[in-house]
Amino acid sequence: MKTVIRKLKKSVVAMLALSLFLTISSVSASAAGLEDLGKEVDGSILTNEESAEAIWQNVARGNLLDQGIAKISDIGNRTVNIYGAVLAYRTCDKLILKLTLQQYDGGWINYGTYGDTVTNASSMSRSYNVKVAGGHYYRLKAACVAMKGSSSESQGPITNGIWIE
Repeated sequence: MKTVIRKLKKSVVAMLALSLFLTISSVSASAAGLEDLGKEVDGSILTNEESAEAIWQNVARGNLLDQGIAKISDIGNRTVNIYGAVLAYRTCDKLILKLTLQQYDGGWINYGTYGDTVTNASSMSRSYNVKVAGGHYYRLKAACVAMKGSSSESQGPITNGIWIE
């Protein structure tokens, strides 16, 4: 009976030690990724906010494009929601929205591209939920294009980076 109790105690101690080791490892990995917090990289600030949004607003009224919007949000479980919108002053022949999700790894690298095109419209928006790898910053670049006849206007709002645990 005593040997069974000793083996049980050793097992419990080993499990506690392993649990402590894993906890310390995950905390140090998170801290290592957050050491870049506040850094500006290619116009984006690395943050630990839950979302980031960039809105390009046409200050001097153009002929076609009024606003371009890009937004990224952490919705949990290593999933981000990416959202973009193109708003025109009038009905256009074509509106194009291209969303590029980027991951920070010493520099911004493309993680995935999403988008759509609509015809005969003055606005469009799209939203996608994307699974990502944890332990990185992510940002969203949008290409917002409005076309009518031979005229076109475009803008590219870019969000700050958000940390995904």
